Amino acid sequence: MPRNAAPATATTLTRAERRKRETGERLLDAALEVFLERGYDGATTTAIARAADLGAGTFYLHFRDKRAAFEGIAQRVARSVLEGWTAALRPKLPPAECVGLALELTASFWREHPEQTRLLLEGGPSFGTAAHVRLVDTFAATLQNRFDETPSQGIGRTDTRALGALVVGLAIEIGRLVLANQGQGDQATIERMIAMARHAADGI
Repeated sequence: MPRNAAPATATTLTRAERRKRETGERLLDAALEVFLERGYDGATTTAIARAADLGAGTFYLHFRDKRAAFEGIAQRVARSVLEGWTAALRPKLPPAECVGLALELTASFWREHPEQTRLLLEGGPSFGTAAHVRLVDTFAATLQNRFDETPSQGIGRTDTRALGALVVGLAIEIGRLVLANQGQGDQATIERMIAMARHAADGI
């Protein structure tokens, strides 16, 4: 992942920080292009830097190796889906609907970006336990913040983490179904998975 600390908000970034962030995004765009063209194994940090029209040294100012760039792409996808989800949440939406909406938006992303889906779920290294846990924690924290605003829903931190683990696991499996069925997935199975997640959230 990028070496810089947790991102500052747009209003607090200095010019140098903005430039660093823009360069990091440029490198991620280039990494995605190279990974899709050459595959993860065939990609090199030199090729990524060249595709971004930057020096190899600049790459290493942002990422320790190509795996870190790959993980950066995955984190950017997760962040994009999370931002779309939080933007779509209506006030006082029940937990079951919050969870269902998250999975529906994720399924839409997988269908709309099949090449990127294949790269993330099949074409690169396993994310490993730490990356998976970070994603669960991020989703759980987003849920917790949501429910803290509406305490009458009575969702505790243990509950939101359990829901986070369920949603992340199902989201990955939905992506694999989409890939196995050439972009569409087994819609009936996907709908049952989403219904199961809604039911789990409803029972909390």
